[in-house]
Amino acid sequence: MRFLHTGDFHLDSAFGARGAVASQLCRQRQRELLKRVFRLAKSEECDMVLIAGDLLDTLFVSPDTQKACISVFADFEKPIIIAPGNHDYYTDGGFYASKDMPKNVYVFNSPELQYFDFPTLKVTVAGYAFTSPALLRSPLCEVGRQREQSADILLLCAHADVNSPTSRYAPVTEGDLSRHGFDYIALGHVHNPNAEYLGGRAIYCGFPEGRAFDELGEGGVYVVDIGSDRKASVTRHKTSRVRYVSENLTLEGVSDAEQINELIKEKLDELGADAYTHVRLELEGVINLDTEIDTAQIEKSFAECLASIEITDATLCLPDGDYLDKDVTLKGEFYRTLRPLLYSDDAAERAKALRALKIGLAAIEGKDFTDRRAENEDNRD
Repeated sequence: MRFLHTGDFHLDSAFGARGAVASQLCRQRQRELLKRVFRLAKSEECDMVLIAGDLLDTLFVSPDTQKACISVFADFEKPIIIAPGNHDYYTDGGFYASKDMPKNVYVFNSPELQYFDFPTLKVTVAGYAFTSPALLRSPLCEVGRQREQSADILLLCAHADVNSPTSRYAPVTEGDLSRHGFDYIALGHVHNPNAEYLGGRAIYCGFPEGRAFDELGEGGVYVVDIGSDRKASVTRHKTSRVRYVSENLTLEGVSDAEQINELIKEKLDELGADAYTHVRLELEGVINLDTEIDTAQIEKSFAECLASIEITDATLCLPDGDYLDKDVTLKGEFYRTLRPLLYSDDAAERAKALRALKIGLAAIEGKDFTDRRAENEDNRD
C-alpha cells in the first residue's frame, strides 16, 4: 500500500510583520499549498494521507481555510488520518470536531494511544491527539495493542518530540517507538525534514513550504510504499514554491561596489534564486579600508528579482594587517591591542573594535573620521 506523510503546514499563520495585504496573500498561498499536496497524493495514487499535527497554526480557523480544508479532504475521498498537534490541538468545539468534517477524515481525539482500522487495506493506524498546548508525558510509554493478524501493516501518526525527554510536546523515546512494532512512524513537530530514527522507519515530515528564515530550503512531503514484507520505501517530493535561503558571502579583496554586486549576482545565480526566493546574505571577509558597502542600496538593486533580500555587513575593513602588525609606531601598537577583538567570534564586539580602529588611526594621522556605513545603518533605522 502507498500513503502520503505530511504535517506542519501551520495554515492561518499570522505573518504579522508583513502587513495586512501581504499576510493575507501568504495565507492564501498556504491554502494553495494544501491543494498541491493533495493533488500529489491523488497523482501518486496514495491509499491514504497521514497528517502528523499542526495542520493549523491556531485553533481559530478562518472561514476561507476551513472551507478549503473541507473541500480538499472531501475531494480526496480516501482515508485521511490526522493527529492534532500543540498548535491545532483537539477540542470538542473545535474545527476537528466539526459536523462538516468529511466522512473520510479520521481524527485522533485523546492523549491516550488510539487506533483506526482499515481492513480493506489491511492497515491499522495508531496515534493520539494533543488536547491542550502541551502534552508532558509519552502516550507510547506502555505496550500497545498487538496485531490482530500477521498481514496487517501497523503505522503510527504522531506529533512528538523524540529529541528531548523533558519536552512539553509529547516526549517519546526511540525505545517507546520500537516496542510497539510499527512498520512506519509518521512524525510531525520537528521542522527539519532530514530527522530520521530507527533506521528510517521513524521520520519527521518537515515543513511542506517555508514561512520564514527558520525554515530554510525546499519544503516537501513523503510518499511511502509498504509491501508484504512490511519494509517502507520512502520518496521525498518537493511541494514548495516559496523558499528561504541564508548564506555567507566572502568579499576578500573586494575594492568597489561594482565588484560586490557582481559577486552577489553570482551567488544568487548559484542558489537559483527567483521571485519566490527570500534571501538573507551575510557579507564577510577582510576588505580594503576605503571600500564602502551600502547595504540598503544593494538590497534595492536586487529587490525586484527576489521575494525579499536582507544584507548584513560583517566584513572587516582593515588597512594592511601584516604591515601594521610589524609597525613600531603608535599605529602598530594600537592595531596590535585591538587585534584580538577585531577577530572575535562576537559580531558586535568586532564592529566596536573596527570602529575604534578607524577612529584611532584617523586621530593618530590628524584626519577627520566619518563612518559612512554607520550613517547608512542610522538612516535605515
